[in-house]
Amino acid sequence: MKVDSRFLRQEGLEVFTGNELLVKGCLEVSGGTHLMTGYPGSPVSGFFDTAEELGELLREKGVRAALANNEAHAVAMVNGSQMTGLRAVAAFKSVGVHVGSDALALGNLAGAHPEGGAVIIIGDDPWSESTQVPVDSRYICKHLMMPVLEPATMQELKDWVELAFKLSREAQLYIGYLVTTNQVDGGGCVAVRPNHFPKINTANRTELDTSNLRLDDMVLLPPRTWHKERDLAPRYERLWHSARRHGANQVLLPQTQPQGRYERGFVSAGQSYNYLQHALCELGVTDQLPILKLGITYPLDPALIAEFAGMVQTIIVVEERRGFIEEQIAAILTERAQQDARFERPALYGKKFPGGREGFTHLRGLNPSLVIEKLGPVLLNLRDPAVKVDRARVEAELDLLRRTAEFDIHIIPRTPTFCPGCPHRDSASVLIEIKKQFRDAAYMRRKHGCGPVDLVFHGDTGCYTMLMFEPTSDLMHNYSGMGLGGATGAGIDPFIVNKQVTFMGDSTFFHSGVTAISNSLKNGQD
Repeated sequence: MKVDSRFLRQEGLEVFTGNELLVKGCLEVSGGTHLMTGYPGSPVSGFFDTAEELGELLREKGVRAALANNEAHAVAMVNGSQMTGLRAVAAFKSVGVHVGSDALALGNLAGAHPEGGAVIIIGDDPWSESTQVPVDSRYICKHLMMPVLEPATMQELKDWVELAFKLSREAQLYIGYLVTTNQVDGGGCVAVRPNHFPKINTANRTELDTSNLRLDDMVLLPPRTWHKERDLAPRYERLWHSARRHGANQVLLPQTQPQGRYERGFVSAGQSYNYLQHALCELGVTDQLPILKLGITYPLDPALIAEFAGMVQTIIVVEERRGFIEEQIAAILTERAQQDARFERPALYGKKFPGGREGFTHLRGLNPSLVIEKLGPVLLNLRDPAVKVDRARVEAELDLLRRTAEFDIHIIPRTPTFCPGCPHRDSASVLIEIKKQFRDAAYMRRKHGCGPVDLVFHGDTGCYTMLMFEPTSDLMHNYSGMGLGGATGAGIDPFIVNKQVTFMGDSTFFHSGVTAISNSLKNGQD
């Protein structure tokens, strides 16, 4: 069997990319992962490339690994797996959560099987460098009432796939497994563990006994729906209890204990936690300030937040994108103060700092330099005797940032283009020629007996959106979104005179119109 030896090692250290770690995490899950599905898109496309490279191993072990026709179909496959005790993973990019949201809302409310588990890997792009809209998927997960687990280190990126399944089973909820571009496009050295493969598999099938199916859970219509919604509160309690037991959230305290409460404490999660630790190291205050490192970022454990709030006078939340964690902490602290008049509520900062100063940006992502820029002044104003601040070092770091920001760097602009051999190159050339002919009055009179016609091009999600750049900018006039190019064109068509509307799509017909046919062929049906 020709399989990369890194994925077969049972112990020791190996180097993987982030996407490879997600697949290795699926392989190491106790009892095995039965289903690996989803729809490719940056930054998690590499998840599917890796699975394909391991295809021979997965087929031999009976693991069902397959691309779905779209994200909604991927989630539907996961939902079906929870009719019995199977463990299923679906992976897709941030905007794919929107496509799969209907099925996700239904599946999460119905709940994961207590002997199975459902993990939804969501690839976010905080810097919005490889996706079309600046999405913060934590908010749609909240809308779907689906918990969010955010690994930070490369070791966690792999190992927490199993943790996600444990949380899913014990809370009977789907788990949104949020990763970011810098994590999955990056990589690192991790300790590996033995692989496990499922006993029930494509070669050793099980039989469903319909009399034992969880019909009250799996078939949701009123009044079952609101009964299941009412059941979310105890399921969240089980989630928090499971997270405590498995160490998903950690309070990291300095060795030196102050008299009373710490003056400052941080709350962070995922890649933002890595940036925070990097910044604290550069500023010379590593392990001197308390940090609440969250794994479960939705819903936050109120008891844990109240516990940490009792340790510090001020909480500073370090997170990318919008103030998702900060908003939850504010709500928890407010409710705690309403319940207990003696509760000493700490100050809370994140997106805004004292005096109305701008805090951590909500636009695009973070990096260590951006965190240093904001935390440097905080440390210079610190009066906590338990924290030894080297003022000269902090000022030197801030001065370095100021000086580097002054450099005026001129980089030769490079227009994005299609990969060598990409068929969009040929189709673009043909369409440019067609548009030139349609605008040619003599050509149109000779060929069609009419005057010149302008062509409007609508695009859907796909690489050909890059037609917006020269020399093909006249082939992309409207980016309508996935599957909506035709609808947009139909919307303007009755109001436009002497226009022909041409649509370019991302295989949307295959996404939906021909799904039944393709699945029938794939399954060898008549």
